[in-house]
Amino acid sequence: MTHPISERAGKLDLSKKPPAGVPAFAPLYHPGPYQYRDNRCVIVVADAAADAIREVLPRELEPLDGNLVVWCLFICPDVPNIGAHSFAMPCIPVKYGDFVGQYVPYLYTSTEESLTCYREVQGWPARFGHVTIDEVQGRVRASLFRNGRHLIKVTATVAGDKIKQMDFLPIILYKEIPSLDGGSRDVGRLITTTSLFENLDFQAGPGTFVFDDKSDDPVTRLAPLSVSQVMHGTMDDLYPETFRILHQY
Repeated sequence: MTHPISERAGKLDLSKKPPAGVPAFAPLYHPGPYQYRDNRCVIVVADAAADAIREVLPRELEPLDGNLVVWCLFICPDVPNIGAHSFAMPCIPVKYGDFVGQYVPYLYTSTEESLTCYREVQGWPARFGHVTIDEVQGRVRASLFRNGRHLIKVTATVAGDKIKQMDFLPIILYKEIPSLDGGSRDVGRLITTTSLFENLDFQAGPGTFVFDDKSDDPVTRLAPLSVSQVMHGTMDDLYPETFRILHQY
């Protein structure tokens, strides 16, 4: 009698070369690039303590003058191949030699699919969290929740002329996979990516940004010293439009 297990053995043909990082059966996500449509966004331009910024940067990167941190809170209702989700992240303007970009030390996202895709494929430092955004007659409220706590609260009043264009620096990510020996890396690289942003429709105004003062989440090290501007609006995003390796360890 043939054992039932032996009848199934050897059925998986790996010669077809499925995309790296995607499980052979029931993948959590599908290959990009990814088209984000009708994103709802709150962007906060702030600053932070110089030593806190330096603390979260890889040694190859240098912060730009001004100690800026740009906080992005997004609700993404239509993302084929990943699915609807929300995310929040701080972006720090930096330079690598003569190359200028923005480094993302933390990212909070709301679904298993988006977290797995961001971490495995691009190296985004993803953790679980979800974003809410509300707006009534120009009064905007945005929040990031993590582990049942209200980690970030943003309030703003936006008005005036519509903002249809913005200059976005390329993203710089550090992607690492440590070895089992605990003392070396299987993968270690700095990657830069760009997005194609379209259909921008924003307004800007003054606002506030506060953390939960009882949270020990590491991102609170980047607490704003001051907020210069808050923007609220919608846009589409094709990601990545381009990518390349800056540094290979």
